[in-house]
Amino acid sequence: MLHRYLIPALVIIHLSGFLSACSQVPVTTDGLPPPPTEAETDQARQTVTDVFERFYQTELDHSPVLRSQLGLSGQFDWDDISPEAYENQVARWQSLRNDLSSVREDALSDSDKASYQALLHTLEYRLLQVPFSQYVIRLNDQNGWHKEVARTLVLHHPISSIPEAHDYISRLEEIPQLFKRWEENIRSASDEGFVAPDFVYDDVRATIEAILDGEPFTSGSKLSPLWSDFKQKLDALHLYPSTARLLERKARNALQDDVAPAYRSLLTLLDEQHKLSENRVALGEQPEGLRYYQLLLGHYSGGQMDANDIHQIGLAEVSRVQQLLKRHAAKSGLTIPSENPNNVIFDWINSQQKHYTDNDAGRDEFIGYQKKLIADMAARIPYFFVDIPATPLGIKIVPDNQAWLDPAIHYEAQYLDGSRPGLLVLNPEKMNDISQQRQASLAYRNALPGLHMSTAVARENESLPDFRRISAAPAFSQGWALYADKLAVEMGMHNSTEELLGQLLNELRDSAALVVDTGIHAKNWSREQALAWMTSETPLSVAESEALLEECILNPGKSVSAKMGQFRISALRQEMEDRLGARFDLAAFHSALLTGGPLPMETLETSMRQWARDIKSNQ
Repeated sequence: MLHRYLIPALVIIHLSGFLSACSQVPVTTDGLPPPPTEAETDQARQTVTDVFERFYQTELDHSPVLRSQLGLSGQFDWDDISPEAYENQVARWQSLRNDLSSVREDALSDSDKASYQALLHTLEYRLLQVPFSQYVIRLNDQNGWHKEVARTLVLHHPISSIPEAHDYISRLEEIPQLFKRWEENIRSASDEGFVAPDFVYDDVRATIEAILDGEPFTSGSKLSPLWSDFKQKLDALHLYPSTARLLERKARNALQDDVAPAYRSLLTLLDEQHKLSENRVALGEQPEGLRYYQLLLGHYSGGQMDANDIHQIGLAEVSRVQQLLKRHAAKSGLTIPSENPNNVIFDWINSQQKHYTDNDAGRDEFIGYQKKLIADMAARIPYFFVDIPATPLGIKIVPDNQAWLDPAIHYEAQYLDGSRPGLLVLNPEKMNDISQQRQASLAYRNALPGLHMSTAVARENESLPDFRRISAAPAFSQGWALYADKLAVEMGMHNSTEELLGQLLNELRDSAALVVDTGIHAKNWSREQALAWMTSETPLSVAESEALLEECILNPGKSVSAKMGQFRISALRQEMEDRLGARFDLAAFHSALLTGGPLPMETLETSMRQWARDIKSNQ
């Protein structure tokens, strides 16, 4: 069982010491610190460089799954999720943070200062989360280990040699150990009253059943996803038949003797936990839940607004987008009554929704449309960006036997060594989960000028410390994606009334997320109350409303990232325009914004203000 009471006390002691130590810089008689000496500057540079490298290596050493996602070889096992490993991880974070506290920030260059602030922000957030570790049990179908192992093997474990085939088999054999640890963590959290909500279990059960569907788990001609994946990757090696048969036999044995029992044990755990589950869905109903929720909101929103402020912003944004939809509907000839106009507008919007024919021709149309969107956007990128990434953007079509892994449209970042490009991943099996009108918006968010642009520019910037090339700052990354979608309108895309309608509908969903997330966790809305609000205020289908609600319940605060981050980026752009006047160049602004990689919003704003000062000083 995790020592939940020992670790938080440890963190509080060290945290209070750090906050006081941070300001212990000598001051002169005029109250200002003396300028750093050359020796202090050199020492500060050496210290932070060492800390940056140690943090990056710690991240990789602790998570073989992360290594696989980055395309790095060398560790083909699973993350250690034991309480002991977590305690060691916390100790490493404390050590790194303490080393940062010894550095005079004013002795650092601007670039090192940004890295210093980014890492300090990350370490502080992680350490402040420690007292709430019992909340993070990962028993859900969005990021549970039952799905993560399959995703890692299928998407991020290549087999380009016989040793890599053995590594794949070893990973199959080690799944029971990972799941055993996960089950222990779930039961430990359950003993303390933290049980996944009722709606989780059917989804997790369905995914497990999909993983175990087909040979070698069941009879018939169908191959299970992992068995199919291994055989296809092995076939591509063109090995001697005897060698291939030996490897196939070992993989089959691992699937039957290790993987199947591990997943069936999880199914037993699901039945056990489901009986304990309640309809309790809000963090505010848990001990210290509101305090934890505010911590999450600060991380995901990129600021320190409280839940009520974000809730009110969400309501205002929903109203604003509703007015744009009303204007759009009126231009299309719809007669809108003065009473209950939303009902008429939403009915009209839903009558406009189009979906692809569910056959090969419809799938080809879906894929072709996405390819054309990206090609047309790529031709306009040079007019709006200075630094254009060399990393290509590929389009990957999800095969039928992997359809359960992915949504209709999403992005997979390139590998660090460039061996795989950035990918816009299209899942034809789920192409009708979202109407045609809204899919252009998703392409711009996920690919160009959205996530591929921001991710590739950062990963190609070798002047950054390695940890910044792979770091995550949700408000920046998701905020950029939404900003990019709105930028597409400026770029001359979204050039049909249908696509403009789709862009507004996606923005309305993001705005509604602010209301629903804070409503559930800070205002104790019930599930029914949240669904009723979405029904009256948005045209989202029941299925999509439930999906948004469940996303907010399972990942508190995360759904506010896109809208709150986009606010900050748009406000920063306006500030730069005001500061620079005629010298403001939108393409240069975009590239300056992205080259530093994902940063905490306050650090980003500081960096961009320095960028503006540099431009003005060069007049």
